[in-house]
Parts: sequence; C-alpha cells; structure tokens
Amino acid sequence: MAADVMDTREAAAYLRLSVETIKRKARAGAIPSAKVGRGWRFRRADLDAWLSRGGTLSEERVDKGIVLAVEKAMQDVEAGREQLVDWNKAKAALGL
Repeated sequence: MAADVMDTREAAAYLRLSVETIKRKARAGAIPSAKVGRGWRFRRADLDAWLSRGGTLSEERVDKGIVLAVEKAMQDVEAGREQLVDWNKAKAALGL
C-alpha cells in the first residue's frame, strides 16, 4: 500500500513528472503541497483531487491569490500617494 503522504521523489514518480517539475510547481503554488523543513510533502488525496480537476487549483484558491495581489498593489499605491503628499508639504514649507 502506498503512503498517504509523499516526498518530492515519490510524488514525481506517482505523477510521472520529473522531480524538478514537481519542485517548480510546488514553489509556484501550482500543485497542492506543503513545505516541511527543506523539502516538500504531498498528500495523495490532494494530488488525486488536483488531477481530477485537470491539474489546476480550485477557483477559490486562484481567486484568493488574485484578491491578495490586488490588495497589495492598492496598498503600494496608497503608500506612494502618502509619500508624494509629504514631499509636496515639505517643498511648500521650504518655499520651493
């Protein structure tokens, strides 16, 4: 009986992919995995579900990633706006 949790090498053999492809997909968050210490772990049930969806992550996870990216971009824009306002106040105070 195969293990319920696999390391990178076992997951690569199970999916018939190279170890490097598995590592790249895990780092990118493109395959269900968990970083444990210096290595990756993969639950067989998660990989089976991932395969049944055609090798894609759930819509919820993808949508959440997009939302987080947009929120971060908006925070960066707001921080830039605050810095610009502070710079303009400083210039006005100096009479520039």
